[in-house]
Amino acid sequence: MIEQKTQRFAALDGLRAVAAAGVLLYHVTDWSGRKGVVAHGYLAVDFFFCLSGFVLAHAFQRRDIGWLSYLWIRVVRIWPMLVLATFMGAILTARHSPPVWLNLTRGLLLIPRLDPTPYGTFPSLFPFNPPAWSLFFEVLISALWFPVRRMPSAGLATILIVCFAVMLWGALGMHGIETGWDRATFWIGLARSTFSFTLGWLAWRYRHRAPGSGLVIPVVLLAAALFAPLTPRNEFYDLACVALLFPVLVCMGAHDPNGRLGALCRGAGDLSYPLYALHWAAWAMMMRIYAQGEPAWFPLWFCGAALVFTPLIAWIASQFYDAPLRRWLSGLGR
Repeated sequence: MIEQKTQRFAALDGLRAVAAAGVLLYHVTDWSGRKGVVAHGYLAVDFFFCLSGFVLAHAFQRRDIGWLSYLWIRVVRIWPMLVLATFMGAILTARHSPPVWLNLTRGLLLIPRLDPTPYGTFPSLFPFNPPAWSLFFEVLISALWFPVRRMPSAGLATILIVCFAVMLWGALGMHGIETGWDRATFWIGLARSTFSFTLGWLAWRYRHRAPGSGLVIPVVLLAAALFAPLTPRNEFYDLACVALLFPVLVCMGAHDPNGRLGALCRGAGDLSYPLYALHWAAWAMMMRIYAQGEPAWFPLWFCGAALVFTPLIAWIASQFYDAPLRRWLSGLGR
């Protein structure tokens, strides 16, 4: 299998990095007892889904490649870091999520836990690596997308309408779309991820109609959307960001900055997935060495340490584990 190269939109790498930083800030402030500081950081996941639909359509919609070869490319991209994060989570938190070996096997194979959980255990679809819920949906949808990647736009519109109806129903009941990561909201999560992925897919087809822009405007708009406070009708804010703002931002980022800015975007983009995959495990690691247990409020210095330690762990894993292993796995498929 020979992997053909397509143009890399470095500005999208920069936006991906902003979204990953938003997730990290959202969780660190929330886990430390400062809920609401980065109130809409959870919407970064929807931006990831939209970006994935756009990028995969750009890379594969016109490429002459078989489904198995495509799936292998996805495995090489996703699984090395997933395996590391899952093992780290199992080592650090196994006693909180029995049965250990079953949950570990599910996590490594990216199979969600859909059976009822024992009382008192963490209800996540992936208890040893909770962020993997979004990876599961992204892998599932992108795998099913490939055989129908040339579907007419009318078909995409139908998918969007059905998924939006489910999202609207869920958002009205839960005051937003921060959902999909547990068994109770699994189907809403499927609609949520499918909707944004399909929007990104559709945005790629109509990307040339989007307004031209540099990098500053989409970065500022994305950061502002993630940092905005909760609103009285928060469900409509969430839906507006997902259905309107994010596909426009993705289209605005479909260019390749020159020089140092482009290099910065590509470097930050390369770190974004390891950061997302490992940030929960990194926090669990810091919790294990915190001498005073699990207080309701962690001190600011601890939060600051997490914001330094997590990117450092992600960079080390990316450079000395993920990148070499992906190169070796890619060679197996040639």
